Amino acid sequence: MTLSFTLRVTFVVSVLVACLHIGQAWAAPHSTVQAGSQSGNGHAVSFSTEQVAHGAQIYAGACAMCHGADLEGGHDVPDLGTYFTARWANTPIDQLAGYISHAMPLMAPGTLPPQDTAALVAFLLHQNGVISATDAPLPMEEARLAKLRFPVLSASSVMGGKR
Repeated sequence: MTLSFTLRVTFVVSVLVACLHIGQAWAAPHSTVQAGSQSGNGHAVSFSTEQVAHGAQIYAGACAMCHGADLEGGHDVPDLGTYFTARWANTPIDQLAGYISHAMPLMAPGTLPPQDTAALVAFLLHQNGVISATDAPLPMEEARLAKLRFPVLSASSVMGGKR
């Protein structure tokens, strides 16, 4: 092995380890105002801590490059905080999951399996101040997700009041 190859491999491994650690940090609870887990149709939204942690890892690897490390968006990419929650408020969650599964990530749309899509939705809900009603996982099935609506969040609860 050449020195240059060894350095490249070491760099790639270091980046992957850093993404794993960042994903775990994103999954840690934020100091949020109770946004409520009640969706617009009265059904409580639940997701598991495992889903949030898995979603954080997916976000770090597939979403952060465009949407930003803190969900802040960028030049032509919307933020996943205030804009996102206003856009999806009171919308059936199956529509959000369907959009993510068909259109994201931008460079490889349609490549996320249902369990990864559900984990990513759980992560986005968590990051925007939604408190899970239970530790039951967010369902992966479209028919079950259609019964849930994205909660309407107050501006102070979105992203822990950061936006």
